[in-house]
Amino acid sequence: MENFPLLFEPITLNRLELRNRIVMPAMHLNYTPGGKVNDQLIAFYRERAAGGAGLVIVGGCVINELSGGPVFVSIKDDSDIEGLSELAQAVHDKGAAIGAQLYMAGAYAHAMLIGTQPVSSSPHTSGFTKDECRAMTLEEIAQVQDDFAAAAVRAKKAGLDMVEILGSAGYLICQFLSPKINQREDNYGGSLENRMRFGLETIAKVRAAVGPDFCVGIRIAGNDFVPGSHTGDEAALFAKACEEAGVDMINVTGGWHETRVPQITQELPPGGFSYLARGVKWAVGSVPVAASNRMHSPQLAEAVLARGDADLICMGRPLLADPRLPAKAKAGQSELIRRCVACNQGCFDAISQMKPVGCMVNPRAGREAKDTGPAQADRSRQVAVVGGGPGGCMAAITAARRGHHVVLFEKAPRLGGQLAWWSEPLMKNDFSSIPKWQQAQLKALGVELRLDCEATPEMVAELNPDAVVLASGAVPTRPPIPGADLPHVVTAWDLLKGKALARGRVVVIGGGAVGLETALYLARQGALTPEQSYFINLFGAETPEVVDRLIAQGSHPVTVLEALPKMGAGIGRSTRWIVFGLLKRFGVTVHTKVQVNAITEGKLTAVINGEEQELVADTVVLATGAAPLDELAGALKQKSLKVELVGDAAGQANAMAAIAMGYQTGCRL
Repeated sequence: MENFPLLFEPITLNRLELRNRIVMPAMHLNYTPGGKVNDQLIAFYRERAAGGAGLVIVGGCVINELSGGPVFVSIKDDSDIEGLSELAQAVHDKGAAIGAQLYMAGAYAHAMLIGTQPVSSSPHTSGFTKDECRAMTLEEIAQVQDDFAAAAVRAKKAGLDMVEILGSAGYLICQFLSPKINQREDNYGGSLENRMRFGLETIAKVRAAVGPDFCVGIRIAGNDFVPGSHTGDEAALFAKACEEAGVDMINVTGGWHETRVPQITQELPPGGFSYLARGVKWAVGSVPVAASNRMHSPQLAEAVLARGDADLICMGRPLLADPRLPAKAKAGQSELIRRCVACNQGCFDAISQMKPVGCMVNPRAGREAKDTGPAQADRSRQVAVVGGGPGGCMAAITAARRGHHVVLFEKAPRLGGQLAWWSEPLMKNDFSSIPKWQQAQLKALGVELRLDCEATPEMVAELNPDAVVLASGAVPTRPPIPGADLPHVVTAWDLLKGKALARGRVVVIGGGAVGLETALYLARQGALTPEQSYFINLFGAETPEVVDRLIAQGSHPVTVLEALPKMGAGIGRSTRWIVFGLLKRFGVTVHTKVQVNAITEGKLTAVINGEEQELVADTVVLATGAAPLDELAGALKQKSLKVELVGDAAGQANAMAAIAMGYQTGCRL
């Protein structure tokens, strides 16, 4: 049985004792309009503390009016102490330690949020916000450092256990460190020693303000991943200087927000930046180092600790997805952990829309103050669920938790719905954890599973159910285009299921999320696999230039045709730039405002840019939407059965909406 001895070994930071090595790092949540601690924030962190985390770090917490604006947790005024104290007490009551991340964005602050021009080490256009910023004066530098120190004192007065100075992701300290941004000609610019001065003086002022026994950490970028800025070499030098300046913990994350290197999405392998933590750990002496980014499982965390790459493990979104991850891991129940799938749909896509953070796989995330979980039903009822996709399974899990007897029908031999067949070909393997977790939960709750069984009205009625949840999914649609029924025309679904193969030049009709992801799947075919790339690089079989070309050179020339003025409907902001970057990298041709007129053998005729054109199309792929598969609803209602539709069957065309709908439906039954 797994018990993860290293992960659950206590550790001491200065005089702060943590019960384990699991850190929930600062995440902007959008739960505090106006900046004040409220019931929503307290309930959110109380639940993570109750779930077994060793340390939760709240933030970013703005230290002054220029830091980031009213949407962030505030620690800039003594009036903030009372709320922070209440938050600290709630976390302490559940056995965890709590810290505040001291946040000063500099050029990364949005002018519209702070109401004035942002500041930085030097004048420039922010690569993140696109706002123009100005250089700080020497007086302003000293004042901001004093603001850091004053905020740290407030954290201590509020009963928090530590503070973390934000020196990563491209924020103000990074803007002083970076030779790309910092063009100053005084003692804060020029040499690396001078560029480190602002950050090191900040540490010194914070340390002097809180005294020698209070825990002070810093979060740094292990590599800026921005051309002309710092690499891991400079990060190691800065980390060593921070240690000498008196920090008690160094939290190593990836690059800046403006980097073109994915930081948290599926493209980054699990634990993909642990090597950055290792580089820092090798550079410093005894100060503990935390590893961050895509540390998605206790198994991975234990391996990183065992290798000696880090002393602590940051789990942000994993604890958003499952607050009880630590408790389940410690109890040997890893199969019951609800894993983050790095989709960004509920968290970072929400932030980009100025909405509160939620979670695809955890519908309660951010709602803990109002939703304490499925309440026990007044009596046990008989519930039938038709469809074992994410929405149907969530409805079954929730209903079973309420005490109902649940029978789930799934016509396929396994659970998962669409996730069962598209997660692997689209290289979104973390999504496969959803049906695995759901099946483990269904088994633990005693739900009766009837797999490889297509439900009929008679089968369902035979159960005499009090309620039926219909989560029967959808079917792909074929547009009324002449030739759409020819043999070389296939649906994206059949292609991804492995029921059809592409040949030669491919034209994809439909440039929404499914069409673009399918286009990338096709463009990747024949390109070097990760295993091939590793082998070739390891043994020097090809030059780096050849490898660079072959990893993005597939066998199929691919063209995407979209009727709308824009591509990518249904793709979130935080992943959209990655998809479009990969389409360009793999040479996929895209056209918008297209009218497809006809498909013939080996050809396709369409109006592109106002002119009718003929394209070579050895394979045509239809990615033109799906229709609800809801015929069973009418037959069940004719038998006087109460029917609730969930997911695609109800017109909800993504997993996040389906899971949320399944949860809400289960709570009502």
